[in-house]
Amino acid sequence: MPEMSESGPRRGVGHFVGARLLPLLLCVVTVVGAACFAVVGVSSEERRDREWRAATPCAAAAPVDVRADCVTTLPGVIERTKAKLNRSHRDSWLYFSGGRPVDRLNVSYDTAAAFEAGDHVTLTWWRGELMKVASERHTANEGVPRPGGIAGGVVFCVLAAGALAVFTLVRRRRDGRPVAADEPTSPSMFNFLMPLAVAAVWAVPLAGARPGRVVAIPVAAAGLLVVLVLLARAWRVSGRTPPLEPRALPEGEDVIVQARFLQDTPPDPGLQGSHIAVGAGPMAVLSHGGPGRLAGKAIPVGRFDVRGLRRPKRFTEQNVPAHWYVAELLDSGTPVRLAAAPADLLLLVRELERAGLDVSR
Repeated sequence: MPEMSESGPRRGVGHFVGARLLPLLLCVVTVVGAACFAVVGVSSEERRDREWRAATPCAAAAPVDVRADCVTTLPGVIERTKAKLNRSHRDSWLYFSGGRPVDRLNVSYDTAAAFEAGDHVTLTWWRGELMKVASERHTANEGVPRPGGIAGGVVFCVLAAGALAVFTLVRRRRDGRPVAADEPTSPSMFNFLMPLAVAAVWAVPLAGARPGRVVAIPVAAAGLLVVLVLLARAWRVSGRTPPLEPRALPEGEDVIVQARFLQDTPPDPGLQGSHIAVGAGPMAVLSHGGPGRLAGKAIPVGRFDVRGLRRPKRFTEQNVPAHWYVAELLDSGTPVRLAAAPADLLLLVRELERAGLDVSR
């Protein structure tokens, strides 16, 4: 079967940018943004973490100053709590008996939910920020730096960009490409996304935990090895996918397949057809899935010349399911497109070619 190069209406600059460059730009912007955030956010949080760890308790003789560079700790007894989960703003509070050291503190929902009335707590301030609320049974970190959380978020963003790149490349490879009857099916996107998912399983927690080199280097090496093995497997499997086979056609019986023309044709002038019957009788367009050929319109098979198969174009053939193929035909010289699932379309194309040979004889 001859292959047909991708053809279609001339596309404008805006469509070209949307179809070709937008996914790539999103991927680049995500990676660049994650890198900038890592440089600025992670380094800033790490510096703050080092300074917090190096801070010393304020001298006992010094006046209480919660804004000092030294660490200020003050005792208090919780009178009541208000834990309210509100994503728009923080609306959780700790209230203190006797208004000491303060009347109330605005805290996170988790912190407010962790304490109860009557708990004796120690409040820790540094540079004007509440860092910890601690009791005998629980310690809530309010302002303690978390460089690992930012690093984990950066790694997740990079992996998300990788997933977007995989999605874009695989879809772009499929989009409108000519195919032959014996060509293997497209590689499954799942095979290439699996290594990224495995990378997320170890890379995000590793970045968040931020262990020492003794732990981080072996874990990262083992994780990278697993990811590379999965990538090699995905590449190998994608090249060993069995060739497409046309749907079987029982002798003397009708087979009704879901298929439709994408342009007006004599057998389907209003594009109302949703199925095609082939087998016991002549090929016919049906507006239903059977049984029977009720209201079917015969297809003049001798007029059609098969030019090739290709995958659908996402932006100009949005009504065609992504897993279907499109056959490029000539109806007495007029270009016509027919779409169906690969095995069904191969059956229809085979019958059209067979009918064309019979007519020529």
